[in-house]
Amino acid sequence: MNIKSIFSLCPLSIIGIFWATSVHSQDISFFNDYLNNVEVFNAGNTKQIEHLPLKSYSISNNMLAYEDNSGNFKIYYNHYLHQISSFTSSYKTSDNLAAIKMNTQLKVFDDGSIKSLTINLTDYFLGDDILVWFDDYEKRLKAYYNKEIYNLDDALATGTMNTVTIGENIVAFVDSQGYLNIFYEGIIERICFSERVKSISAGRDIIVFVEEPVNNFQAFYFGDLIDLEGFEPVSFKTGDQFVAYVDANNYLKVFYDYSTETVSFDVPDFYETNDELMVFSVQNYFKIWHKGKIFTLESYIPKDYKMNNNVLAYIDQLGNLKFFDGDGVETISYEKVTDFEIHGSIVKYSFGVNSEQIYYQGKTYKNN
Repeated sequence: MNIKSIFSLCPLSIIGIFWATSVHSQDISFFNDYLNNVEVFNAGNTKQIEHLPLKSYSISNNMLAYEDNSGNFKIYYNHYLHQISSFTSSYKTSDNLAAIKMNTQLKVFDDGSIKSLTINLTDYFLGDDILVWFDDYEKRLKAYYNKEIYNLDDALATGTMNTVTIGENIVAFVDSQGYLNIFYEGIIERICFSERVKSISAGRDIIVFVEEPVNNFQAFYFGDLIDLEGFEPVSFKTGDQFVAYVDANNYLKVFYDYSTETVSFDVPDFYETNDELMVFSVQNYFKIWHKGKIFTLESYIPKDYKMNNNVLAYIDQLGNLKFFDGDGVETISYEKVTDFEIHGSIVKYSFGVNSEQIYYQGKTYKNN
């Protein structure tokens, strides 16, 4: 294994230029047909991959990982079905990686290849582009990023792992000396003594935290350390390259693209972030924020909604399934939907007896 040791660089401005290979969404979902065959859906095309229902599954933007009916573990990726192993203790998928645990072993699936990371695992944390784990044999905290393995912290003296907060391509961790560090694009930055960090959250290209004793609100954003507020916010939540928060005056704000905007001067009923979206409610109006634009969707709060990437799906008061894709909202089904999921930017939904449909790029696909 190619292992890179990394050291803190100070100040922040001397971060070099790094990049990770980005993988475009392959638009994957699956059907169960009327004979219980499993057909994978890939950008408008379907192909049968199993004859019996799946025992378990996890879908991200780019892969379908699953246990078949006999417990064999497989991954469908890039139009090919990879036979991984005859069993797995557990597994997780993100948009670009799959973490596979086999007893105390940990492996990663990346771009069609499998790599063994450790045979003595304590715990692991998975983001879209990064996998962090504690190697109990070496007593080291390590990261897999951009097809390389990095040593984050040597905990031989303590023998234990400290706090880890992971985002999509960034991670904050407390080292064995008690300092908060941030690993981003191959570089470690030491931030401050960990006992001064009151609360913290990580997204994509962003980590935000409150630092005591003055309780100022700060962001590590694309490698820059930025003061957001002089007072501790009531709450905050991160997404892809942004943070939404309720400030000390109970205003709902968003920091995005190096600027802060006030989204609402009224106290929000709630707010929630995921990937590129923030959904929130003010005076019972259901609203959504996407890259600086605000849309009012309904005059009530739906009981059931889900979001991923730039896509939101929800059941309205009439039982119709509605869809938002960053530009506007439309009704995609007038059937009485019993269940729905978002796979990447695809909406898969069920109704009636064994009826399943997929909504993708303005078209509806059926499982018959």
